[in-house]
Amino acid sequence: MAARLARACPLALVTLFYLAPVHAQTCVTPGKDGPATLTGVVNTYYPGTASASAGATSITVGASRVGGASVSITAGDLLLVIQMQDAAINSNNTSSYGDGVNGDPGNGSTALNSSGLYEYVMATNAVGLGGGAVTIRGTGGGNGLVNTYNNAAASGTQGQRRFQVVRVPQYSSATLTSGLTAAPWDGTTGGILAFDVAGALTLGGATVNLSGMGFRGGGGRQLAGSGSGAATDYRLAATNAVHGAKGEGVAGTPRYVYNAVTNSIVDTGVEGYPNGSQARGAPGTAGGGGTDTDPALNQENS
Repeated sequence: MAARLARACPLALVTLFYLAPVHAQTCVTPGKDGPATLTGVVNTYYPGTASASAGATSITVGASRVGGASVSITAGDLLLVIQMQDAAINSNNTSSYGDGVNGDPGNGSTALNSSGLYEYVMATNAVGLGGGAVTIRGTGGGNGLVNTYNNAAASGTQGQRRFQVVRVPQYSSATLTSGLTAAPWDGTTGGILAFDVAGALTLGGATVNLSGMGFRGGGGRQLAGSGSGAATDYRLAATNAVHGAKGEGVAGTPRYVYNAVTNSIVDTGVEGYPNGSQARGAPGTAGGGGTDTDPALNQENS
């Protein structure tokens, strides 16, 4: 868990994703949401539904996340725009998997692209929980966005690209409780806790724990084995009954993920990494899956 901030207004930010340094922002409407005792989910999460270029003064978002604070965007709100996934990888079934450099462990990425970029902007219109076009004022060209944010489904050459827009409540004062949390990352939104406090923030000895709410691990399945795999595989499609699933990270989302909140395996229905989401290759920031030494029998599945 890491976050680095440089901002004129007091800000508490907890995240399970690595964030690049924030650009200095002007305070929006400090104290707009009044005093509060912080418990439950305080953020409202909107998925980006169309890419937004640097300098843009409007961002198109989908319906807000169920499990968020259910507070719609109004003019003067502070918003966090963040690119969650955008990295590119080498998907060869060799030790060049990931970063494109030959030699184990076969991991990493060839380009992070916009992954991890984020900034704070001010909403200048109202957008309901059903989503729509939110107009913003930022510190980029023409008072628009500083960065470009990309949204696209997974393809044969690239994992999914996702960014989200998070409403950040602005409290006049606040008291922390151990019940404060975030909506878990679900592949489009969540995994972030952020709020602004203009006055006193009373910690009260509370512990805030977001364990298991970030990028998800690979979903373990009991498989029968298959002659289609090899003990040397770095990647293989999840439709083959062999090897273990890769984890989720900045380069995409595998077909099968583990939901730590519900202790269940989720089938996303999409082969989220180019050429397959099973076996030992570790894409981007994600962990690699297991590669069976005897794929036909599948006795060594991780």
